[in-house]
Amino acid sequence: MNYLRFTIKALAGCVQTRIINAHRTKKMNIKYTLTTLAFFLFTQLSHSQAPRYEIKGHLENYSQDSIFLGYYYGDKQYLLDTATVENGDFQFSEDSLKEGVYLVVMPPDNRYFQIIVDAEENEFSFSGDLDQIEETIEFTGSSDNELFYKNLRYISTKRKEVEALNAAKDTLSEADQLAVDERLKAINDEVTLYQKSLVEANPGYLTSALIRSGFLIDIPEYTGTQEEINTQQYRYYKKHYFDHVNLSDERLLRAPKHIIFDRVNYYLEKLTPQHPDSIIQSIDYLLHEMEGAEEIYRYYLIKFLNDYAQSKIVGMDAVYVHLALNYYAKDKAPWVEDAQLEKIIQNAREAEPTLIGKFAPNVKLQQRDSTDITLYDIRADYTIVVFWAHDCSHCKESMPKLKDFYEKRGADLGIKVFSVCTKVLKDEPPCWEFVDERQLDTMDGWINVSDQNGGRSFMHSLFNIKKTPKLFILDKDKKIISKDLGPEQLGEFFDQIIKPQN
Repeated sequence: MNYLRFTIKALAGCVQTRIINAHRTKKMNIKYTLTTLAFFLFTQLSHSQAPRYEIKGHLENYSQDSIFLGYYYGDKQYLLDTATVENGDFQFSEDSLKEGVYLVVMPPDNRYFQIIVDAEENEFSFSGDLDQIEETIEFTGSSDNELFYKNLRYISTKRKEVEALNAAKDTLSEADQLAVDERLKAINDEVTLYQKSLVEANPGYLTSALIRSGFLIDIPEYTGTQEEINTQQYRYYKKHYFDHVNLSDERLLRAPKHIIFDRVNYYLEKLTPQHPDSIIQSIDYLLHEMEGAEEIYRYYLIKFLNDYAQSKIVGMDAVYVHLALNYYAKDKAPWVEDAQLEKIIQNAREAEPTLIGKFAPNVKLQQRDSTDITLYDIRADYTIVVFWAHDCSHCKESMPKLKDFYEKRGADLGIKVFSVCTKVLKDEPPCWEFVDERQLDTMDGWINVSDQNGGRSFMHSLFNIKKTPKLFILDKDKKIISKDLGPEQLGEFFDQIIKPQN
């Protein structure tokens, strides 16, 4: 818990620092060509009823003949439009724009500065000296941008004061250093008061939403042991983590990624225990907060589904199944085409029976002498079920490793192996050649089986076998406690997960 406490404090400070330092002229990593973006933006913006936007600009000391308009979207930056520059003058004209933070991008090195696009002020202009853009830029017809740069200039002034104090601190006496620390604290308090006053006086502005996202979470004082205090601090922090960020504010989807994208990731990856049930609970909370804000809800539902469909962490397929069956299968993803929707739901339903925590499906197969045996006939503290094929290159590598692990530790751990060749019909007899070649029939408690009835076991569908090898670990009641581990991971699994519970 000490690590957690440090993380909370570090994150809080980091958010504040980002707000102070975020908006200087920077370089941009362009992700798409304008041609590609035209299609992307059509799909994103075509249904908007917003009025036409006219954004005029003038930049002193700008020597290029073209300039670009870009925007944030999630964790990416995209180009949207290009304009010709004559004597520093240019104009961006768009039939519609979504509200958010946009980027004026300057070739050839793609430096940029930020502007606010607001639904109420769709025609505005700005001018400034490129060499001192933050200090000189002025806006006409855009109060949100005026507020945005007013805040930046104030923060810039305070930042310079802080830097000067820190630079001189090492040369001072201990008493004078304490005085500097008091002044630094006072500056921090001044900035906090200034920004809170600005936000309260200007509700509804995007600038206010951006500034508010950087406000720190005030964690109450708790009593008890240090562990109890840390636990209470963590629970409070997690519960109030989005107090200053409106998850249904779609403008924040088009804002620097630390405003909402990084926060959502941190909430799921650091503040949420990495267990499927906990992650599902957190995702349900996030999507509930986003519900009604169509674009941001759609963005994150798609993102979550893709993230957990591709996760390499054992057991996270449960999150994919939950999203597919509780959102996509319940008409909560109306943008998905029927064929794709059917595939998503089918994949989830096929995966559901073999999620960790489920009881493994019972399956009747045949031993070498054609006698029947079911999975539930096996009595053991732990059963390793492994599906393999004699022509699978990965199986040829992994099965000897599994045999080695079993010979060394299987008896001590109370393990039996249910070794299943997945081939049927004419491809089934070579299974036993594979067994002989690798001497897989010489060990007590290692049961080799196959389907000698032409596939009537339905093992492929019951265990969702789409590739081999596929491995499950079952407890004495045949509940799935892990799966998809490689043989080299089994020792660590039994050492760290199973044995401490005994």
